[in-house]
Amino acid sequence: MPDVLDIPLLTGRTLTLRPHTAADVDAVLERCRHPDTIRWTTVPDPYTREMAQEYLAGLGPSAEQVSWAIERGGAYAGTIDLRSWGCDADHGSGNLGFVTHQHFRGRGVMSEAIGLVLDHAFGTLGWELVTWQANVGNYASAKAAWRAGFPPPVLVPALLLHRGRMVDGWHSAIEAGSPRQSFLTWAQVYAVLLQHERVARRPG
Repeated sequence: MPDVLDIPLLTGRTLTLRPHTAADVDAVLERCRHPDTIRWTTVPDPYTREMAQEYLAGLGPSAEQVSWAIERGGAYAGTIDLRSWGCDADHGSGNLGFVTHQHFRGRGVMSEAIGLVLDHAFGTLGWELVTWQANVGNYASAKAAWRAGFPPPVLVPALLLHRGRMVDGWHSAIEAGSPRQSFLTWAQVYAVLLQHERVARRPG
């Protein structure tokens, strides 16, 4: 049986990553009902308060993932997950999942949170690799990953299952010891991603 992954308190320059609590229910409900969340994630639609309560109740320590609430200025600002692929102790790896509450988008919150999670994955957990994926067209997610140091993603046909169909996706990976700063500007990365969207046969 894999070890249970703790949910440690992580503190950054402007925010804190902490375990979720029942007090997050209203903010979680708000972000799950927002059109952008519905567009780019697989949350149920419509989303009810009972669903938010059940979701929060299931976010305790597990062997599969660590799920943090992002807190900024005393308020819930989003959720970020680090999902383990169940590799052995010498070759740990996994992927990120994250969503920002709409009131905190465009403020650099998620890129700071990603940086804290990468520090935890590569430092405390000793992982060697973390990946990020998103539907083609999800530029907000791509920009957060780029700002946190992920290399520009590649276009992968039919990468993700999204609301009953396979869609083209973006995939990027960062290794322990890799530089956390892109050698490309966001304008350069955006131009590449825009071309991906133009040629995608199964856009997200």
